[in-house]
Amino acid sequence: MNKRNNFLCIGAVHPDYILKLKNNYFKNRTNPIIHYEKLGGVAFNVASKIAFLNEKIELNSINCNSRDKKVIKKQGIVFKEINKTIHKRYYSSVLNNKGQLILGLANMDSYEKNINIKLMKNRKNKKIIFDLNLSEKVIKFLINKYYKNNYICICGTSAHKVYKIKSLLTKIDTLILNKQESFILTNKNSIKSALKYLIKKNNTLNIIITNGKNSVYAYKNKKTYLCKPPNVMVNNENSAGDVLSAVFNYYYCNRNKMYESLRKSVVAGALQAAGYLNNKKEYLQKINHLSKKINIKVSNYNG
Repeated sequence: MNKRNNFLCIGAVHPDYILKLKNNYFKNRTNPIIHYEKLGGVAFNVASKIAFLNEKIELNSINCNSRDKKVIKKQGIVFKEINKTIHKRYYSSVLNNKGQLILGLANMDSYEKNINIKLMKNRKNKKIIFDLNLSEKVIKFLINKYYKNNYICICGTSAHKVYKIKSLLTKIDTLILNKQESFILTNKNSIKSALKYLIKKNNTLNIIITNGKNSVYAYKNKKTYLCKPPNVMVNNENSAGDVLSAVFNYYYCNRNKMYESLRKSVVAGALQAAGYLNNKKEYLQKINHLSKKINIKVSNYNG
């Protein structure tokens, strides 16, 4: 993997506030917490991991303050703002004492209305990864503008936002969703039914649907894939899906097959939930080691 790809992430970057309960909690009562704060946003999380893996990466988002820009630059990410004014936005999550998400709270209206499309350049031969925080109008405009000359990946982001791509499924190369996002997008109530709906809409689409610690389903080129993530001691579930998306695209866009890209990205998501991080060499060695233990069931898709 010596040849570096040109990745572009488009979407959110903002503060994340993480509130982790110290003990079992009492409803309607005060509960002690541990408070963490970091820079987040789906597009930023994906860009950060791709930069860590030494790929060329640019992040396009609405403007942010100089402190956040320093954090972005320090990670090796080229940042381009798509508006001039700085608008407040943030994400807060409440985790139980085991690090499992109880509630996520998103203050994201700024992404819906403060975009200057004229600041978005023409692109060619890029690996473009979108989250769905920008407005439906802007996302449609950009995908229609970019899909013919670039690889397009969509990260589901939220069950409240997946409607934005319902009419664009034929213009996407890779779609990564969690179970709830797949149900809302397809109006189905099982992962198999959701997969069938998406394949019918675009049978050349690469699809990944995650179901937490239970399973990961995928589809590519008339084959379905099913595997179970490795068991880990969860520290913080936040951004595990974003890291899975980043690592999948890292391997897949470096010409790894679906099978190998999937099992390594599933391991990466689990490592993120466990709080594991090391230098690039040891991180990839850990992924390689654990991925060999992931059994994937591959089946021919017959509709």
